[in-house]
Amino acid sequence: MWEPSPHDRGGSRAIAVVLLALLGAGAVATAAAAAQYPGGTWMDRSTPGHSFWGNFLCDIARDQALDGRPHPGAPWGRAAEWVLVLALGLFFWVAPALVEPRRRRWTIRLLGAVATLGLALVPVTYGVPHALALIAGAGPGFAATLLVLRGLRHRPVLSRLGALALGLSGLELALFLGFHERFGATTVPLAVPAVQRLALLAAVAWMAGCAVAVLQAHRDAGRAEPISTV
Repeated sequence: MWEPSPHDRGGSRAIAVVLLALLGAGAVATAAAAAQYPGGTWMDRSTPGHSFWGNFLCDIARDQALDGRPHPGAPWGRAAEWVLVLALGLFFWVAPALVEPRRRRWTIRLLGAVATLGLALVPVTYGVPHALALIAGAGPGFAATLLVLRGLRHRPVLSRLGALALGLSGLELALFLGFHERFGATTVPLAVPAVQRLALLAAVAWMAGCAVAVLQAHRDAGRAEPISTV
């Protein structure tokens, strides 16, 4: 059973609140960028507007849409990617507070920091460097996630949601690399961006769920403390 000290409680509670705020801000920035996206998907570059299942997240961060027109919402798209990367970094810092045994916590935080640094290059890279940045962040990120999942066995709902997010993320990375334009593909199957969207939704839900669990644990620990009287 997790029983944080008052000092740890205040720090991780603040990080959990900021994490939830970042996830909300990322959703708003994504919606703003998608609303201004001119059109084009990797299946059909003449598709008007943004396709929830047909566009990658990085598509709405490009200055030029896939249909060739300028994308005025690209700054919002890049902001959404930066916010999500920052949220992931905070997640790997606060989620270990839920993990047992405690000795794994700093390993998770270290791997999470390395993953965040790699993924920080994703919003500003294209083509091969973009794929390499994804791989650089994905390796330590997957390792950190596995350690978090092993430490969440006492929380089956969060453990299953995390396993779903990890499985979808692994599938999406494999599909992305398999059909990436670097390997001669000018179009990709709908399954590739659709799986990315599912992976992103599952990951955001898992991060939010863990943040809420940290806040709940703090609240329960605070209620359990004896009240001193003078």
